[in-house]
Amino acid sequence: MSAGGGFLVVRAGTERYGVALAAVEEVVDLPAPAPVPGGMEAFRGVTRWRDRHVSVVHLGALLQGGAPPAAPGESAVVVRVADRPVAFEVEAVEEVVEAGGTTTLDQREAVEVGDGVWRVGGVLVTMLDLEGLGERLAERRDGE
Repeated sequence: MSAGGGFLVVRAGTERYGVALAAVEEVVDLPAPAPVPGGMEAFRGVTRWRDRHVSVVHLGALLQGGAPPAAPGESAVVVRVADRPVAFEVEAVEEVVEAGGTTTLDQREAVEVGDGVWRVGGVLVTMLDLEGLGERLAERRDGE
């Protein structure tokens, strides 16, 4: 996945991921989501965002498998997935990598080291495939 327009580095579970800035609607403080029964394990529930309900999904649990932490996190990145806004709960939003490959944190260099993988300040960051995540969410929502 290209990060030509820059990307946001988030920590989800134990890993770091890049979210293309073009896909980010907003980074929000996450109020406790209202639980909805019967969802996939990573699904936390719904919350209000810009006068509408959006799904809250723990990104680490979705990508790495298993259950999310018992206590909901405090931050989420709202992105468009399959033309719908989704709030991905993350442990931290760490920094922004600008289009030229420098970070806003301390002007460290970010270098693409493989297809969809960047080295940001000595840490590997995997770019998220939001289209693929949308397909995964749709499969789980529709009962696989």
